[in-house]
Amino acid sequence: MKKILVSLLAAVCFVNVHAQSAGDSSMHATAVAVCDCLGKSNLTDSSSAQELQQAFLSCITSSPDFLTKMMAGGDMDDAEKMATDLAMELMKINCPTFMKMAMAMAANGDGNELNFSLPSTPQVKTEKAESAEGTIVNVEEKDFLYITLKTAAGRELNFIYYTYVPGSDDWLKDPVAKLKNKNVSLSYVNTEVYQPKFKQFMNVKQIKTLTIQ
Repeated sequence: MKKILVSLLAAVCFVNVHAQSAGDSSMHATAVAVCDCLGKSNLTDSSSAQELQQAFLSCITSSPDFLTKMMAGGDMDDAEKMATDLAMELMKINCPTFMKMAMAMAANGDGNELNFSLPSTPQVKTEKAESAEGTIVNVEEKDFLYITLKTAAGRELNFIYYTYVPGSDDWLKDPVAKLKNKNVSLSYVNTEVYQPKFKQFMNVKQIKTLTIQ
């Protein structure tokens, strides 16, 4: 699994230069939530770098909004920028625990950086797309859009929609009404998606194309 290394010291250095990129209100809300989580992590001045890292990652992975945006970015550059923006936003709101993390890294004089490995965008296990046809028997709008397809053989397959699918503008605003009980053909790839509820990556079928018949 690819990982993104976010340097706190870099965030400190560039917070003023790139402050405008962290002005998104949703990123601010995420930063507040992460900061609150960090404050409840029982970290102390004697906490090790590993303990700081684990606490930070735990708070990040408990923020589904941030992970959803990160996974929707589509590539490592977008995800890394989002992670950096979050770090800068935490600096802007003067998050006490996060500031301690930044100072701990800045005080590290041996050249070792305190880096935080964040979950990257989902990894597609195979580039080969598969196809399926049938009737959509269930549509659920949760952290992502979940679709259950029943094939002619009576088999039920579960799919996930989280990146743009060509033509989805026609049904995405009201997917239940537009898709349920409709006969469709679709293509998909097997991929990994981080599920905040279970705090782990899980294998899912990602929809690439969908056509209502």
